[in-house]
Amino acid sequence: MTRYTARLALAVALLGPASAGAGVVDTYECRRDLAMADQLVHGVRLRENSVKAGDFVGLRRLLRRNLEDMVKARGPMARCMTGHDQGENVAQMDASIGDIRYVLARHCQGR
Repeated sequence: MTRYTARLALAVALLGPASAGAGVVDTYECRRDLAMADQLVHGVRLRENSVKAGDFVGLRRLLRRNLEDMVKARGPMARCMTGHDQGENVAQMDASIGDIRYVLARHCQGR
C-alpha cells in the first residue's frame, strides 16, 4: 500500500498546481474537461485519509472509486495538456493507476 500512497500523493501534488498553469489546448472543450479532471483529482485528494485502519471493505471501495476517477481524469490531461507538463502529469497518473490496479488485483479479487 505504501508505494500506491506515495505515488498517489505525488500525482495529486503535481496535478493540482500544474493543471492551472500548464500548457493547454485552448478550446472550450479542453478547458471544461480539464476543470472536470481537476475536480476528480481534488476528490481523490479529499478521500485520501477517509478510511479507518483495518477497514478493508472501505479501503477496497476507496481504491475502486479512486481508480475510476483517475482514469476519467487522465483522458482530458493526455488530450488537452501540452509539453513537459502533459508528459509528467500523464506519466504520474499512469503510475498511480497502475499501482491501484495492482493492489486491487493482488488483494481484492472476488471481494
